[in-house]
Amino acid sequence: MRDAFLGRTGGDLDLVAPAPRAGELAANLAARAGSRVVEIGAPPTRILKVPFRAHEIDVWEEEGDAARDLLRRDFTVNALSYSLPGGAFSSAPGALKDLRAKRLAPPRPGVFLEDPLRVLRAGRFLAELPGFHVARAAMPELRQAAKRLRIVPAERRLVELDKLLGAPAAERTRALRFLERIGALNFLPSTAARVRRRGLSLVSRLDSRDARVARALLLLPAGPKRAEDFLRRWKTSREELRLAGRLYALPLHGPRGPRSVPTRRDVAALLRCSAPFEAESLLFLLAAGDSRARRLARAAQRLLRRPTALRRILKPVRPLSFAEISSLLGLKEGPDLGRALEAFDLALASSEIRGSREARAWLRHFRPLPGARQRLLT
Repeated sequence: MRDAFLGRTGGDLDLVAPAPRAGELAANLAARAGSRVVEIGAPPTRILKVPFRAHEIDVWEEEGDAARDLLRRDFTVNALSYSLPGGAFSSAPGALKDLRAKRLAPPRPGVFLEDPLRVLRAGRFLAELPGFHVARAAMPELRQAAKRLRIVPAERRLVELDKLLGAPAAERTRALRFLERIGALNFLPSTAARVRRRGLSLVSRLDSRDARVARALLLLPAGPKRAEDFLRRWKTSREELRLAGRLYALPLHGPRGPRSVPTRRDVAALLRCSAPFEAESLLFLLAAGDSRARRLARAAQRLLRRPTALRRILKPVRPLSFAEISSLLGLKEGPDLGRALEAFDLALASSEIRGSREARAWLRHFRPLPGARQRLLT
């Protein structure tokens, strides 16, 4: 209803039905959508979620009369209803006035303390609804509820953070600064305010709506080990943990030297060490890297638009058999051979080696050095 008044389309849908019929309604919607019902909470305040394409249909179990049910909502602008099939419209007191003023106000005292997650929802709505602001009268309770955010299950916090961090850059930054101002980012354990502010500054530079990269940037000033520990506590996916590990291993300082343009070797080394998260890695470097790293990331971004060239870098074709390569190197299987093959593939990817003759010459003169991988990446 709120989005309909605002002329917005494509959002989630909230439905309310009497408790005995809510389950039946959710099951029928799931069957038509080719989806399933996910139960959140327990009766009588259970929510039945039905994923539908990129959105969700939430079926709430109604408590008592409709007017009382509206007062369960987090903000008055979300407490608007249209009954079916009768077509009667109703709202919480002051809801339409708040909607016209683009004001996020609670429908009654205590709603934030009842569920501290609503503090994050305030930030999320600031990010999703351009021009909206939080009612000044709501600020004391929001600050009080923010202190209780740690008791909210990590999975619920993650959902709200994903939506907030996936908002457009300017709105996302505004929302995060609001949350920091009211103390709602204090659920980052043992994190100093200057560390959080540095994270917010990095996120503000991200010109993308990738929530995973934004989260990695937000946590970067805490240090890679602590950041990855936070991500585990937040119940992020294994894929995001893998991505974060790759991002935190990236060199934030680009190659030094008198040249102003990165070499083909520099670009190839960066793309190879960031695979299979090339796009995310370049976004991360553009936000967190120094001027040389950003210059290198921009050069690598141009290759992302050329799939054939990118494939040659990530999977170069060796002109010799494995047996001949191993023989020319004089190495058996093991770490030294692995480092040598990595250096060989990088030379192929950057076109330093062309053809079997050059390959044989390169292999005869190659000498593995300790820590070769680290030098290749930096």
